[in-house]
Amino acid sequence: MLKRLCQCIGLASLMLVVNYNDLLNGGENARMHVPYRLTGVCWAQIADIVLLGLVFFAVRELLHRTKYYAWARLLVMIFAPPYLIERSRTLIPINLKDGVLVLLTVVWAAIVLFFVLESPRWYRNAIRVGDAVGIFAAVFAVFSIAQIVAVMTWRPGPQEIRASWQRGAQPPRVHPRMVWILFDELSYDQTFEHRAHDVALPNFDALRNQSTLYTDVQPVGYKTVKVIPSLFSGAEIDDFQYHFNNKLLVHYVGTHGWHALDGNGTVFHDAQQAGWRTAVVGWYNPYCTIYKTALDSCYWTYLDGLGVDMAQGTDFWGNAWRPLKEMGTQLYSPGRAADENCNFNVRQRLATHLDLEKHMMALLADDHADFIYLHVAIPHPPNIWSREDGAYVETCGSSYLDSLALADRELGMMMAELEESPRWKDTTVIVEGDHSWRVALWDWLPGWTDEDEQASHDVFDPRPALLIHAAGQTQPETDARAVPLMVVHQVVEDVLQGKAVQP
Repeated sequence: MLKRLCQCIGLASLMLVVNYNDLLNGGENARMHVPYRLTGVCWAQIADIVLLGLVFFAVRELLHRTKYYAWARLLVMIFAPPYLIERSRTLIPINLKDGVLVLLTVVWAAIVLFFVLESPRWYRNAIRVGDAVGIFAAVFAVFSIAQIVAVMTWRPGPQEIRASWQRGAQPPRVHPRMVWILFDELSYDQTFEHRAHDVALPNFDALRNQSTLYTDVQPVGYKTVKVIPSLFSGAEIDDFQYHFNNKLLVHYVGTHGWHALDGNGTVFHDAQQAGWRTAVVGWYNPYCTIYKTALDSCYWTYLDGLGVDMAQGTDFWGNAWRPLKEMGTQLYSPGRAADENCNFNVRQRLATHLDLEKHMMALLADDHADFIYLHVAIPHPPNIWSREDGAYVETCGSSYLDSLALADRELGMMMAELEESPRWKDTTVIVEGDHSWRVALWDWLPGWTDEDEQASHDVFDPRPALLIHAAGQTQPETDARAVPLMVVHQVVEDVLQGKAVQP
Protein backbone atom coordinates (compact mmCIF):
# COMPACT_ATOMS: atom_id res chain seq x y z
CA MET A 1 0.00 0.00 0.00
CA LEU A 2 2.86 2.41 0.82
CA LYS A 3 4.39 1.68 -2.56
CA ARG A 4 1.11 2.48 -4.33
CA LEU A 5 0.72 5.68 -2.32
CA CYS A 6 4.22 6.83 -3.31
CA GLN A 7 3.52 6.00 -6.95
CA CYS A 8 0.35 8.09 -6.87
CA ILE A 9 2.17 11.05 -5.32
CA GLY A 10 4.86 10.60 -7.98
CA LEU A 11 2.27 10.73 -10.75
CA ALA A 12 0.81 13.87 -9.18
CA SER A 13 4.24 15.51 -9.09
CA LEU A 14 4.77 14.80 -12.79
CA MET A 15 1.38 16.24 -13.65
CA LEU A 16 2.09 19.37 -11.60
CA VAL A 17 5.73 19.91 -12.53
CA VAL A 18 4.85 22.74 -14.90
CA ASN A 19 3.41 24.56 -11.86
CA TYR A 20 6.53 24.38 -9.70
CA ASN A 21 9.25 24.14 -12.34
CA ASP A 22 10.54 27.63 -11.42
CA LEU A 23 11.19 26.41 -7.86
CA LEU A 24 13.50 23.57 -8.91
CA ASN A 25 17.30 23.76 -9.10
CA GLY A 26 17.49 26.49 -6.51
CA GLY A 27 14.45 28.37 -7.79
CA GLU A 28 16.57 31.01 -9.55
CA ASN A 29 13.82 32.14 -11.89
CA ALA A 30 11.35 32.64 -9.05
CA ARG A 31 13.79 34.11 -6.52
CA MET A 32 15.15 36.77 -8.85
CA HIS A 33 11.78 38.40 -9.40
CA VAL A 34 10.04 38.54 -6.03
CA PRO A 35 10.91 40.77 -3.07
CA TYR A 36 9.20 38.40 -0.65
CA ARG A 37 9.95 35.03 0.83
CA LEU A 38 8.45 32.18 -1.18
CA THR A 39 7.39 30.09 1.81
CA GLY A 40 3.65 30.41 1.19
CA VAL A 41 3.89 29.48 -2.48
CA CYS A 42 6.22 26.57 -1.68
CA TRP A 43 3.84 25.13 0.91
CA ALA A 44 0.95 25.47 -1.55
CA GLN A 45 2.92 23.59 -4.23
CA ILE A 46 3.75 20.76 -1.82
CA ALA A 47 0.13 20.63 -0.67
CA ASP A 48 -1.03 20.30 -4.28
CA ILE A 49 1.34 17.40 -4.94
CA VAL A 50 0.27 15.55 -1.78
CA LEU A 51 -3.46 16.28 -2.11
CA LEU A 52 -3.63 15.22 -5.76
CA GLY A 53 -1.57 12.12 -4.95
CA LEU A 54 -3.98 11.21 -2.14
CA VAL A 55 -6.95 11.60 -4.48
CA PHE A 56 -5.31 9.28 -7.02
CA PHE A 57 -4.51 6.80 -4.27
CA ALA A 58 -8.07 6.82 -2.89
CA VAL A 59 -9.59 6.30 -6.34
CA ARG A 60 -7.12 3.51 -7.11
CA GLU A 61 -7.82 1.68 -3.87
CA LEU A 62 -11.57 1.94 -4.33
CA LEU A 63 -11.44 0.68 -7.92
CA HIS A 64 -9.00 -2.08 -7.01
CA ARG A 65 -11.81 -3.82 -5.16
CA THR A 66 -14.20 -3.72 -8.13
CA LYS A 67 -14.52 -5.41 -11.51
CA TYR A 68 -13.80 -2.07 -13.19
CA TYR A 69 -10.18 -1.92 -12.08
CA ALA A 70 -8.83 -3.54 -15.27
CA TRP A 71 -10.71 -1.02 -17.40
CA ALA A 72 -9.50 1.89 -15.28
CA ARG A 73 -5.92 0.67 -15.57
CA LEU A 74 -6.31 0.45 -19.36
CA LEU A 75 -7.60 4.03 -19.53
CA VAL A 76 -4.67 5.24 -17.45
CA MET A 77 -2.27 3.39 -19.74
CA ILE A 78 -3.84 5.05 -22.81
CA PHE A 79 -4.36 8.61 -21.63
CA ALA A 80 -1.75 9.26 -18.92
CA PRO A 81 1.30 9.61 -21.24
CA PRO A 82 -0.38 12.04 -23.70
CA TYR A 83 -1.84 14.05 -20.83
CA LEU A 84 1.56 14.37 -19.16
CA ILE A 85 2.97 15.63 -22.45
CA GLU A 86 0.12 18.14 -22.78
CA ARG A 87 0.63 19.37 -19.20
CA SER A 88 4.38 19.77 -19.70
CA ARG A 89 4.25 21.13 -23.24
CA THR A 90 5.86 24.47 -22.29
CA LEU A 91 8.82 22.62 -20.76
CA ILE A 92 9.47 20.49 -23.85
CA PRO A 93 11.99 21.97 -26.31
CA ILE A 94 9.92 20.67 -29.27
CA ASN A 95 6.95 22.78 -30.39
CA LEU A 96 4.07 20.30 -30.41
CA LYS A 97 0.95 21.57 -32.15
CA ASP A 98 -2.47 20.41 -31.03
CA GLY A 99 -2.99 18.28 -34.13
CA VAL A 100 0.32 16.48 -33.61
CA LEU A 101 -0.53 15.68 -30.00
CA VAL A 102 -3.95 14.34 -30.98
CA LEU A 103 -2.32 12.14 -33.63
CA LEU A 104 0.22 10.82 -31.12
CA THR A 105 -2.61 10.02 -28.70
CA VAL A 106 -4.52 8.08 -31.36
CA VAL A 107 -1.41 6.14 -32.40
CA TRP A 108 -0.51 5.36 -28.78
CA ALA A 109 -4.07 4.21 -28.01
CA ALA A 110 -4.01 1.94 -31.08
CA ILE A 111 -0.73 0.36 -29.96
CA VAL A 112 -2.01 -0.27 -26.43
CA LEU A 113 -5.29 -1.77 -27.69
CA PHE A 114 -3.41 -3.98 -30.14
CA PHE A 115 -1.38 -5.49 -27.30
CA VAL A 116 -4.51 -5.92 -25.16
CA LEU A 117 -6.32 -7.82 -27.90
CA GLU A 118 -3.51 -9.65 -29.68
CA SER A 119 -0.79 -10.13 -27.09
CA PRO A 120 -2.03 -10.10 -23.48
CA ARG A 121 1.43 -11.20 -22.26
CA TRP A 122 3.06 -8.13 -23.79
CA TYR A 123 0.34 -5.98 -22.25
CA ARG A 124 1.08 -7.46 -18.81
CA ASN A 125 4.76 -6.71 -19.36
CA ALA A 126 3.83 -3.15 -20.27
CA ILE A 127 1.88 -2.90 -17.01
CA ARG A 128 4.99 -4.00 -15.11
CA VAL A 129 7.03 -1.36 -16.95
CA GLY A 130 4.43 1.19 -15.94
CA ASP A 131 4.77 0.04 -12.35
CA ALA A 132 8.54 0.62 -12.55
CA VAL A 133 7.95 4.07 -14.02
CA GLY A 134 5.72 4.73 -11.03
CA ILE A 135 8.70 4.05 -8.75
CA PHE A 136 10.77 6.53 -10.74
CA ALA A 137 7.95 9.08 -10.42
CA ALA A 138 7.93 8.57 -6.65
CA VAL A 139 11.67 9.28 -6.51
CA PHE A 140 11.11 12.35 -8.69
CA ALA A 141 8.45 13.58 -6.26
CA VAL A 142 10.79 13.18 -3.28
CA PHE A 143 13.57 15.14 -4.96
CA SER A 144 11.13 17.80 -6.17
CA ILE A 145 9.66 18.33 -2.72
CA ALA A 146 13.16 18.47 -1.23
CA GLN A 147 14.11 21.23 -3.69
CA ILE A 148 10.93 23.18 -2.93
CA VAL A 149 11.68 22.92 0.79
CA ALA A 150 15.19 24.25 0.13
CA VAL A 151 13.72 27.34 -1.56
CA MET A 152 11.77 28.03 1.65
CA THR A 153 15.07 28.79 3.39
CA TRP A 154 15.91 31.59 0.95
CA ARG A 155 15.76 35.12 2.25
CA PRO A 156 15.27 37.99 -0.22
CA GLY A 157 17.29 41.17 -0.18
CA PRO A 158 15.72 44.53 0.66
CA GLN A 159 12.60 45.63 -1.15
CA GLU A 160 13.02 49.26 -0.14
CA ILE A 161 15.82 51.65 0.74
CA ARG A 162 14.67 54.87 2.37
CA ALA A 163 16.84 57.91 1.72
CA SER A 164 17.76 60.47 4.33
CA TRP A 165 15.73 63.13 2.50
CA GLN A 166 12.64 60.93 2.83
CA ARG A 167 13.00 61.36 6.58
CA GLY A 168 13.12 65.14 6.23
CA ALA A 169 16.85 65.40 6.92
CA GLN A 170 17.90 67.24 3.75
CA PRO A 171 16.58 70.31 1.91
CA PRO A 172 15.37 70.19 -1.72
CA ARG A 173 18.06 70.14 -4.41
CA VAL A 174 19.40 72.90 -6.61
CA HIS A 175 21.04 70.58 -9.09
CA PRO A 176 20.61 69.23 -12.65
CA ARG A 177 18.18 66.35 -12.88
CA MET A 178 17.94 63.24 -15.04
CA VAL A 179 14.87 61.00 -15.22
CA TRP A 180 15.23 57.69 -17.05
CA ILE A 181 11.88 56.02 -17.74
CA LEU A 182 11.84 52.47 -19.09
CA PHE A 183 8.48 51.24 -20.37
CA ASP A 184 8.79 47.48 -20.60
CA GLU A 185 8.17 46.15 -24.13
CA LEU A 186 7.71 49.60 -25.73
CA SER A 187 7.80 49.19 -29.51
CA TYR A 188 9.00 52.04 -31.76
CA ASP A 189 6.97 50.63 -34.64
CA GLN A 190 3.67 50.59 -32.72
CA THR A 191 4.29 53.82 -30.81
CA PHE A 192 5.50 56.03 -33.64
CA GLU A 193 6.04 54.51 -37.09
CA HIS A 194 2.89 52.47 -37.68
CA ARG A 195 0.61 53.60 -34.89
CA ALA A 196 -2.94 52.28 -35.20
CA HIS A 197 -5.33 54.95 -36.49
CA ASP A 198 -7.55 54.75 -33.41
CA VAL A 199 -4.76 54.95 -30.83
CA ALA A 200 -4.16 58.45 -29.43
CA LEU A 201 -0.84 59.00 -27.64
CA PRO A 202 -0.83 62.75 -26.95
CA ASN A 203 1.80 62.62 -24.22
CA PHE A 204 4.30 60.67 -26.31
CA ASP A 205 3.68 63.17 -29.11
CA ALA A 206 4.15 66.14 -26.78
CA LEU A 207 7.45 64.76 -25.51
CA ARG A 208 8.52 63.90 -29.05
CA ASN A 209 8.02 67.60 -29.98
CA GLN A 210 10.75 68.59 -27.54
CA SER A 211 13.04 65.56 -27.79
CA THR A 212 15.25 63.57 -30.12
CA LEU A 213 13.50 60.52 -31.56
CA TYR A 214 15.72 57.59 -32.55
CA THR A 215 14.08 55.73 -35.42
CA ASP A 216 16.38 52.73 -35.90
CA VAL A 217 17.46 51.54 -32.47
CA GLN A 218 19.13 48.13 -32.49
CA PRO A 219 18.13 45.98 -29.49
CA VAL A 220 20.74 44.85 -27.01
CA GLY A 221 18.79 41.72 -26.11
CA TYR A 222 15.46 39.93 -26.08
CA LYS A 223 14.95 39.63 -22.32
CA THR A 224 14.75 42.27 -19.62
CA VAL A 225 17.01 40.39 -17.22
CA LYS A 226 19.92 40.79 -19.65
CA VAL A 227 19.08 44.15 -21.21
CA ILE A 228 18.87 46.23 -18.03
CA PRO A 229 22.18 45.12 -16.47
CA SER A 230 23.78 45.76 -19.87
CA LEU A 231 22.46 49.33 -19.93
CA PHE A 232 23.53 49.94 -16.34
CA SER A 233 27.04 48.53 -16.74
CA GLY A 234 27.76 49.68 -20.30
CA ALA A 235 28.80 46.19 -21.44
CA GLU A 236 26.50 43.77 -23.27
CA ILE A 237 25.50 40.76 -21.16
CA ASP A 238 24.51 37.46 -22.75
CA ASP A 239 24.06 35.29 -19.64
CA PHE A 240 23.61 35.61 -15.89
CA GLN A 241 23.41 33.64 -12.65
CA TYR A 242 21.44 34.76 -9.60
CA HIS A 243 22.86 32.93 -6.62
CA PHE A 244 21.05 31.82 -3.49
CA ASN A 245 22.80 34.61 -1.57
CA ASN A 246 21.25 37.17 -3.95
CA LYS A 247 24.49 37.91 -5.78
CA LEU A 248 24.33 38.53 -9.52
CA LEU A 249 27.02 37.08 -11.76
CA VAL A 250 27.01 38.06 -15.43
CA HIS A 251 28.82 37.00 -18.57
CA TYR A 252 29.82 39.81 -20.90
CA VAL A 253 29.82 39.30 -24.65
CA GLY A 254 33.32 38.57 -25.93
CA THR A 255 34.81 37.82 -22.51
CA HIS A 256 35.62 34.68 -20.55
CA GLY A 257 34.27 33.73 -17.16
CA TRP A 258 31.70 35.18 -14.81
CA HIS A 259 31.81 38.63 -13.24
CA ALA A 260 30.01 39.91 -10.15
CA LEU A 261 27.80 42.92 -10.84
CA ASP A 262 26.56 45.25 -8.15
CA GLY A 263 25.93 48.96 -7.80
CA ASN A 264 29.63 49.82 -7.98
CA GLY A 265 29.83 48.66 -11.59
CA THR A 266 26.95 50.80 -12.84
CA VAL A 267 25.92 54.33 -13.78
CA PHE A 268 24.47 54.75 -10.28
CA HIS A 269 27.93 54.58 -8.75
CA ASP A 270 29.20 57.08 -11.30
CA ALA A 271 26.27 59.36 -10.42
CA GLN A 272 27.05 59.28 -6.72
CA GLN A 273 30.71 59.94 -7.41
CA ALA A 274 29.63 63.04 -9.36
CA GLY A 275 27.48 64.26 -6.45
CA TRP A 276 24.08 63.14 -7.75
CA ARG A 277 21.46 61.62 -5.45
CA THR A 278 20.23 58.33 -6.95
CA ALA A 279 16.75 56.79 -6.78
CA VAL A 280 15.05 53.78 -8.38
CA VAL A 281 11.49 52.48 -8.52
CA GLY A 282 11.18 49.34 -10.59
CA TRP A 283 9.47 46.10 -11.50
CA TYR A 284 10.59 42.50 -11.92
CA ASN A 285 14.30 43.00 -11.18
CA PRO A 286 15.76 43.02 -7.65
CA TYR A 287 17.06 46.58 -7.93
CA CYS A 288 17.36 47.27 -4.21
CA THR A 289 19.21 43.98 -3.70
CA ILE A 290 21.72 44.03 -6.55
CA TYR A 291 22.47 47.75 -6.82
CA LYS A 292 21.95 48.86 -3.19
CA THR A 293 25.56 49.99 -2.76
CA ALA A 294 24.96 52.84 -5.22
CA LEU A 295 21.34 53.79 -4.48
CA ASP A 296 20.20 56.45 -2.05
CA SER A 297 16.53 55.52 -2.49
CA CYS A 298 14.95 52.39 -3.92
CA TYR A 299 11.70 50.46 -4.17
CA TRP A 300 10.84 47.44 -6.30
CA THR A 301 7.98 44.99 -6.46
CA TYR A 302 6.50 42.03 -8.30
CA LEU A 303 3.02 40.94 -7.27
CA ASP A 304 2.40 39.04 -10.51
CA GLY A 305 1.48 35.37 -10.58
CA LEU A 306 4.32 32.86 -10.39
CA GLY A 307 3.67 30.86 -13.55
CA VAL A 308 0.38 29.39 -12.29
CA ASP A 309 -2.54 30.77 -10.31
CA MET A 310 -0.35 31.43 -7.30
CA ALA A 311 1.06 34.67 -5.94
CA GLN A 312 2.64 35.93 -2.76
CA GLY A 313 0.25 37.89 -0.62
CA THR A 314 -2.75 35.67 -1.37
CA ASP A 315 -4.02 33.11 1.13
CA PHE A 316 -2.54 29.61 1.34
CA TRP A 317 -5.72 27.72 0.46
CA GLY A 318 -6.40 30.03 -2.45
CA ASN A 319 -2.90 29.36 -3.80
CA ALA A 320 -3.36 25.62 -3.33
CA TRP A 321 -6.88 25.40 -4.72
CA ARG A 322 -6.69 27.55 -7.86
CA PRO A 323 -4.12 25.40 -9.77
CA LEU A 324 -6.03 22.21 -8.93
CA LYS A 325 -9.28 23.83 -10.04
CA GLU A 326 -7.60 24.93 -13.27
CA MET A 327 -6.40 21.38 -13.91
CA GLY A 328 -9.91 20.03 -13.43
CA THR A 329 -11.38 22.70 -15.70
CA GLN A 330 -8.85 21.82 -18.40
CA LEU A 331 -10.33 18.34 -18.68
CA TYR A 332 -13.71 19.56 -19.92
CA SER A 333 -13.02 23.15 -21.06
CA PRO A 334 -9.38 24.00 -21.85
CA GLY A 335 -10.39 27.41 -23.16
CA ARG A 336 -12.17 28.34 -19.94
CA ALA A 337 -9.19 27.20 -17.86
CA ALA A 338 -6.86 29.33 -19.96
CA ASP A 339 -9.15 32.35 -19.59
CA GLU A 340 -9.34 31.94 -15.81
CA ASN A 341 -5.55 31.79 -15.61
CA CYS A 342 -5.29 34.86 -17.82
CA ASN A 343 -7.78 36.76 -15.66
CA PHE A 344 -5.80 35.91 -12.53
CA ASN A 345 -2.63 37.26 -14.14
CA VAL A 346 -4.44 40.47 -15.15
CA ARG A 347 -5.59 41.07 -11.57
CA GLN A 348 -2.12 40.45 -10.19
CA ARG A 349 -0.49 42.72 -12.78
CA LEU A 350 -2.98 45.46 -11.95
CA ALA A 351 -2.01 45.23 -8.28
CA THR A 352 1.66 45.46 -9.28
CA HIS A 353 1.06 48.45 -11.54
CA LEU A 354 -0.89 50.45 -8.97
CA ASP A 355 1.75 49.83 -6.33
CA LEU A 356 4.52 50.96 -8.67
CA GLU A 357 2.55 53.99 -9.82
CA LYS A 358 2.08 55.16 -6.22
CA HIS A 359 5.81 54.95 -5.46
CA MET A 360 6.89 56.47 -8.78
CA MET A 361 4.66 59.50 -8.47
CA ALA A 362 5.68 60.05 -4.85
CA LEU A 363 9.35 59.98 -5.88
CA LEU A 364 8.83 62.48 -8.72
CA ALA A 365 6.79 64.82 -6.50
CA ASP A 366 9.47 64.75 -3.79
CA ASP A 367 11.99 66.57 -6.03
CA HIS A 368 15.02 65.60 -3.92
CA ALA A 369 16.58 62.88 -6.08
CA ASP A 370 18.79 63.97 -8.99
CA PHE A 371 19.15 60.75 -11.00
CA ILE A 372 15.88 58.82 -11.14
CA TYR A 373 15.35 55.50 -12.88
CA LEU A 374 11.79 54.18 -13.29
CA HIS A 375 10.95 50.74 -14.69
CA VAL A 376 7.25 50.66 -15.60
CA ALA A 377 5.54 47.28 -16.09
CA ILE A 378 3.60 48.40 -19.19
CA PRO A 379 2.89 47.92 -22.08
CA HIS A 380 4.22 44.45 -21.26
CA PRO A 381 1.31 41.94 -21.24
CA PRO A 382 -1.00 41.01 -19.59
CA ASN A 383 -2.99 44.10 -20.55
CA ILE A 384 -4.80 45.92 -17.74
CA TRP A 385 -6.41 48.92 -19.47
CA SER A 386 -9.31 49.60 -21.82
CA ARG A 387 -8.76 52.71 -23.92
CA GLU A 388 -12.40 52.59 -25.00
CA ASP A 389 -13.63 52.85 -21.40
CA GLY A 390 -10.65 54.83 -20.11
CA ALA A 391 -10.45 52.49 -17.14
CA TYR A 392 -8.55 49.56 -15.69
CA VAL A 393 -9.82 46.04 -16.35
CA GLU A 394 -9.59 42.86 -14.29
CA THR A 395 -10.21 40.34 -17.06
CA CYS A 396 -8.55 39.46 -20.34
CA GLY A 397 -9.71 41.05 -23.56
CA SER A 398 -7.59 44.18 -23.82
CA SER A 399 -4.77 44.45 -26.33
CA TYR A 400 -1.24 45.78 -26.60
CA LEU A 401 -2.75 48.93 -28.10
CA ASP A 402 -4.73 49.43 -24.89
CA SER A 403 -1.50 49.07 -22.94
CA LEU A 404 0.13 51.68 -25.18
CA ALA A 405 -2.70 54.07 -24.27
CA LEU A 406 -2.06 53.34 -20.59
CA ALA A 407 1.67 53.94 -21.06
CA ASP A 408 0.80 57.32 -22.60
CA ARG A 409 -1.40 58.12 -19.60
CA GLU A 410 1.40 57.24 -17.19
CA LEU A 411 3.89 59.31 -19.17
CA GLY A 412 1.51 62.26 -19.01
CA MET A 413 1.26 62.01 -15.22
CA MET A 414 5.04 61.84 -14.90
CA MET A 415 5.72 64.70 -17.28
CA ALA A 416 3.16 66.92 -15.56
CA GLU A 417 4.98 66.39 -12.27
CA LEU A 418 8.40 67.00 -13.84
CA GLU A 419 7.35 70.14 -15.67
CA GLU A 420 5.96 71.66 -12.46
CA SER A 421 9.36 71.32 -10.78
CA PRO A 422 11.59 74.41 -10.59
CA ARG A 423 14.33 72.13 -11.91
CA TRP A 424 12.50 71.34 -15.18
CA LYS A 425 14.74 73.55 -17.35
CA ASP A 426 17.75 71.56 -16.07
CA THR A 427 16.09 68.14 -16.46
CA THR A 428 17.12 65.47 -18.97
CA VAL A 429 14.42 62.88 -19.72
CA ILE A 430 15.07 59.48 -21.32
CA VAL A 431 12.09 57.38 -22.36
CA GLU A 432 12.75 53.94 -23.84
CA GLY A 433 11.70 50.37 -24.19
CA ASP A 434 14.05 47.65 -23.02
CA HIS A 435 12.99 45.61 -26.05
CA SER A 436 10.19 45.77 -28.57
CA TRP A 437 6.83 43.98 -28.61
CA ARG A 438 7.79 40.30 -28.73
CA VAL A 439 4.93 39.00 -30.84
CA ALA A 440 6.08 35.37 -30.90
CA LEU A 441 6.17 35.32 -27.10
CA TRP A 442 2.49 36.23 -26.77
CA ASP A 443 0.58 35.23 -29.91
CA TRP A 444 -0.12 31.70 -28.69
CA LEU A 445 -1.37 32.69 -25.23
CA PRO A 446 -5.04 33.23 -24.25
CA GLY A 447 -4.51 36.97 -23.72
CA TRP A 448 -3.77 37.47 -27.43
CA THR A 449 -6.65 39.29 -29.14
CA ASP A 450 -7.83 39.86 -32.70
CA GLU A 451 -6.71 43.46 -32.34
CA ASP A 452 -3.22 42.25 -31.39
CA GLU A 453 -3.20 40.08 -34.51
CA GLN A 454 -4.24 42.97 -36.73
CA ALA A 455 -1.78 45.44 -35.20
CA SER A 456 1.21 43.10 -35.32
CA HIS A 457 0.51 41.55 -38.74
CA ASP A 458 2.22 38.54 -37.12
CA VAL A 459 5.58 40.31 -37.60
CA PHE A 460 8.19 41.09 -34.97
CA ASP A 461 9.74 44.53 -35.39
CA PRO A 462 12.79 44.42 -33.08
CA ARG A 463 13.24 48.18 -32.58
CA PRO A 464 12.54 49.46 -29.07
CA ALA A 465 11.33 53.05 -28.75
CA LEU A 466 13.82 55.70 -27.63
CA LEU A 467 13.21 59.39 -26.92
CA ILE A 468 15.78 61.68 -25.28
CA HIS A 469 14.85 65.17 -24.10
CA ALA A 470 17.99 67.19 -23.42
CA ALA A 471 17.72 69.78 -20.67
CA GLY A 472 16.21 72.93 -22.15
CA GLN A 473 15.35 71.33 -25.50
CA THR A 474 12.24 72.85 -27.12
CA GLN A 475 12.34 71.53 -30.70
CA PRO A 476 12.01 67.99 -32.12
CA GLU A 477 15.05 66.27 -33.55
CA THR A 478 15.34 62.94 -35.38
CA ASP A 479 18.25 60.52 -35.44
CA ALA A 480 17.72 58.03 -38.26
CA ARG A 481 21.03 56.23 -37.86
CA ALA A 482 21.14 52.58 -36.86
CA VAL A 483 22.30 52.97 -33.26
CA PRO A 484 22.49 50.32 -30.56
CA LEU A 485 20.28 50.73 -27.51
CA MET A 486 23.53 50.88 -25.54
CA VAL A 487 23.71 54.53 -26.64
CA VAL A 488 21.52 55.22 -23.62
CA HIS A 489 24.38 54.27 -21.31
CA GLN A 490 26.68 56.78 -22.98
CA VAL A 491 24.05 59.52 -22.85
CA VAL A 492 23.62 58.94 -19.11
CA GLU A 493 27.38 59.10 -18.54
CA ASP A 494 27.62 62.31 -20.58
CA VAL A 495 24.91 64.00 -18.56
CA LEU A 496 26.50 62.93 -15.29
CA GLN A 497 29.76 64.51 -16.46
CA GLY A 498 28.06 67.75 -17.42
CA LYS A 499 28.37 67.23 -21.17
CA ALA A 500 25.68 68.33 -23.60
CA VAL A 501 23.49 65.63 -25.08
CA GLN A 502 24.19 65.40 -28.81
CA PRO A 503 21.15 64.61 -31.01
